Amino acid sequence: MPKIIKIVFAFALLCSFVGGNAQSFEQELKDAVKTKPTFEFRMDSRHSFINQKGVKTAGVKVGIQFAEKLSFGLGYNQLWSPRTGIILENKVETKVQLGFFNFSPYVEYVFFRDKKWELSIPVQIGLGSSYYSIKSGSGKEKLRNDFVMSYEPAITFQYRLLRYFGVGLGIGYRFMVIPNSKLEEKFTSPVYIFKTRIYFQDILRDLNID
Repeated sequence: MPKIIKIVFAFALLCSFVGGNAQSFEQELKDAVKTKPTFEFRMDSRHSFINQKGVKTAGVKVGIQFAEKLSFGLGYNQLWSPRTGIILENKVETKVQLGFFNFSPYVEYVFFRDKKWELSIPVQIGLGSSYYSIKSGSGKEKLRNDFVMSYEPAITFQYRLLRYFGVGLGIGYRFMVIPNSKLEEKFTSPVYIFKTRIYFQDILRDLNID
């Protein structure tokens, strides 16, 4: 699976340079950041695997976009699938639930766009923590909580379903740069992305606010 994804990424990067070279690509980005930025808001769900079992991570992103070409922003992601197990804690078998969240600075480059379709290469870096949680008298208590850092490149396809609303699919890979060695689960995995997007720039333009 990792080899297939690497091939997909290589193809996407190649497509982004079709009709130009590295110098024109750099100039394209320089010209984009000189334009007036627009606000963007997105929601996405990422389906991946932990110890070969499927899990879902839900997230939101807010950021700015330049010339409908380059985006920067910040996201928040949290493990949505309830995943329970038994661990040995202080020599006692304890039922726990896996927890994970992160804040994710991201950048996204759109290498193809027409009236309906958009193809892009998003990259995000996740900064957060993973842990086990157990029920206690005061609510929930975290066990083996530690900082984690991830790197997630991807390629996504987006379709403008309505004037102000779009949906998309994507495939990527989550590399755990700094894993939580206290946990038994491994988070490095292929990632399958489902996303929605609201076109705020068009809403503001139609309201004559742009």
